[in-house]
Amino acid sequence: MDSKKSVGGARPGAGRKPRVAGAPATAPVSIKLSDAQRDKLKRLGGAPWVRRKIDDEPEPPKKE
Repeated sequence: MDSKKSVGGARPGAGRKPRVAGAPATAPVSIKLSDAQRDKLKRLGGAPWVRRKIDDEPEPPKKE
């Protein structure tokens, strides 16, 4: 068997790091945008801008 060094495989400390304690959990959301809309979203501030806009909006009235 050849004893070449290889890359890949499990390594200590590899992989996604755990969420920081106290940080809010987030969930990925996908939307479809035109190229122009995507570019504008990036200029406006991307995901943090969207989160602020959502947080700033009042809750809609509950439907019965």
